[in-house]
Amino acid sequence: MPNNKHPETKSPGAGAASTLVMSEPAHGQYMRPSNLHELLTFLDRGSASVLAGGTDLVVMRAEGMVDRAYDIVDIKDVSELRGISLSADGTITIGAATCLRELAKTTVIAPNAITDGAALVGGWQTRARGTIGGNICRASPAGDTLAGVLATNAQLELVSRTSTRVVPGQEFFTGPGRTIREPNELLTRIIVPVSPGGSAYQRFTYRNAMDLAVVGVAAYVEIEDGRCVAARVALSASAATPVLAPDAGNALVGTELDEASIAAAAQLVLNTATPIDDGRGTRAHRRTVLPAIARRAIGIALERALGGHQR
Repeated sequence: MPNNKHPETKSPGAGAASTLVMSEPAHGQYMRPSNLHELLTFLDRGSASVLAGGTDLVVMRAEGMVDRAYDIVDIKDVSELRGISLSADGTITIGAATCLRELAKTTVIAPNAITDGAALVGGWQTRARGTIGGNICRASPAGDTLAGVLATNAQLELVSRTSTRVVPGQEFFTGPGRTIREPNELLTRIIVPVSPGGSAYQRFTYRNAMDLAVVGVAAYVEIEDGRCVAARVALSASAATPVLAPDAGNALVGTELDEASIAAAAQLVLNTATPIDDGRGTRAHRRTVLPAIARRAIGIALERALGGHQR
């Protein structure tokens, strides 16, 4: 797209022959492919921003955090990127362009740490437009669905015009706002193994809605013969990326998940947490509330593992 030009303005000095030409910053083209092949072809051409819900991208472009010269590739018409399904082999597949509101309210799968997080992102307007793939690729350390991706052992499918790769969720995030996704790749699916356990996500905020997590914890537990045989605990807003807290998860295994065992394991999240001071809270406050949030998440995960499906 050619640059828009301001009218010519004479340079200082009456009668000067030269002129100054003022121009707006370059703006990329807007493209709205109707299928995945066309979409990937657009991404392969060069620098582009993927537009799904736009709840972050629109603001980031307006504030100059994203180069406005990048093309915008709108993926909303690509139907194969949406939907939630449960396959016969026991795999949950979530299309990356599935909106958070649909994911939060789904009855296709049981409530879990990812659906819990989807129900907490922003307000209902944000959830109606924002997508699970956008929340993941934004890679905010405080993203509400990210710890759930780790706790549920989800994998992320990245597709380009020439290749497909599936990566573990815990390897996807490399820093605040950074992931291993290449510019010509698209996150297409979140793949969650169905397991006999239960998972949950809880967070601490100062408001009930329209807020980012001060801290968040996702937990997964699996019970067999009255004892925990597998567990994972993941943290958000507690490090530069969402992180697994292995000491906490390992401490749950072999216990009956009684109140004392859960409290002891929850305290061990502090072995992993490296929070910072920022506008939402201090490092000290985050470390104070993390064990309490972990106890709550583990308790709800246990209820779900036992069949209660508590929300």
